[in-house]
Amino acid sequence: MRPRLYVLPGSHPCVAVEAALRLKSIDYDRVDLLPMSQLIAGPLRYGGSTVPGMRVGRERLVGSRAIMRRLDELAPQPPLLPPPGDPAYAPVLEAERWGDEVLQSVPRRILDVGFLRRPAAMESYAGDAKLPLPRAVLRPALPLTARLMALKNRANDASARADLAALGGQLDRIDAWIAEGLLGADAPNAADLQIGSTIRLLMSVADVRPLIAERPSARLARYFPPLSGEIPAGVLPPEWLAAPAPA
Repeated sequence: MRPRLYVLPGSHPCVAVEAALRLKSIDYDRVDLLPMSQLIAGPLRYGGSTVPGMRVGRERLVGSRAIMRRLDELAPQPPLLPPPGDPAYAPVLEAERWGDEVLQSVPRRILDVGFLRRPAAMESYAGDAKLPLPRAVLRPALPLTARLMALKNRANDASARADLAALGGQLDRIDAWIAEGLLGADAPNAADLQIGSTIRLLMSVADVRPLIAERPSARLARYFPPLSGEIPAGVLPPEWLAAPAPA
């Protein structure tokens, strides 16, 4: 049964799942949703109000971790996790969990604040998405969409500044996992995809990119195609970017 994947353009957990599908050579259909429309369409189409969502026949799956576990059942090779009993099994699961539950929201809040300051930048993240409405029709609604996204994700200047202050410690943790060999192998595991997709999205914010570019963490972005979207330099205040504190 050919899976159908529901995504939002630019969504990093969606990008992680698409990378897993390509890695396993699983053919699939992609449905691009408009920002915020997943709150209504998601429960009807795939049983949830967040993305990614997937349908495999009548089966409905929500969330990148649940989908990746199912992909390992549909196509066991190459595996996204070490085998149970392998010393790396539990650490990879924990890194994936941390990437999903802790790190994943960081770029979401930072980008939302960037979009509030520069709504036009949002369009660049659509890339090759096949949206249900022409972009010229959607363009006037970008400022309102940015405000709604920020409300949904509880993003504001204070949250973005706090995320940036904690980013240095979070990158230290990722760099340590790479040094241990837990992340960064030629063949990515589930944690590589979960965390790497977030690093890739963070690096699309030109003001944030220098905080990451020279670190080992930046290499995790290589598992994904180049990102078309960018929030240009100068959108975030420079005082937000000085000397990130450990997490």
